[in-house]
Parts: sequence; structure tokens; C-alpha cells
Amino acid sequence: MRVNDGSKMRVVIVGSPNVNPGYKLVGNTVYPSITEDFEKTFRVLKSLPVDYFLGAHGSYFDLESKYRRFKSGELVFFDPKGYKNFVDDREQAFRMELNKQKGTSKVAD
Repeated sequence: MRVNDGSKMRVVIVGSPNVNPGYKLVGNTVYPSITEDFEKTFRVLKSLPVDYFLGAHGSYFDLESKYRRFKSGELVFFDPKGYKNFVDDREQAFRMELNKQKGTSKVAD
């Protein structure tokens, strides 16, 4: 979303791009397109222009340490690099689990 605070900032609030225990990515008859949907999610997340990074859980964007600094007046939620690192980390975790379920050990890009 766009926020006009005098400079039109772009805010991304990430839901949950996590592969939780028990997710079946390979051969999922209940949700056959789960792998493709995860891949699309990461393509979209990587394509978004981001200034402010927030998430469904404070741990996604390091809320605990940022909040202390925020109270001192620091602009801590402006964090395009933190967003990129989070998305890259979650995509790598997805690919590792996908390869594990496929029976391969290589991490795909």
C-alpha cells in the first residue's frame, strides 16, 4: 500500500510465506498447486517496491528491537534491505523443504 506522509512511502505487510511443518509440497492431492502458489508468492514479493516493511508477526521485521529505537524517534520501519533479506530467507527455506520432499539436496535458485 502507499502511505502519503509527505513523501509517498510504499508499505508492504507480509502475511506468512512459511512452509510450516506438515505442509505437503509434493504430490498434494488436496492442494495440487501449492508449490506453484508458493513460487508465485515469492515472485510477487520480490517484485514489490518497498520502503516500510511490516509483517503478520513482529518477528518477521524485528519489531522488538525496532520498537525500542522507534520510541527514541528513529525511523526504524524504513527497511527495504530487511524486507529483501526476509523474503530471500523464506524463499530459501521453501526451496530447501521442496527439495527435501522431492528427495534432492540441491537448493534451486
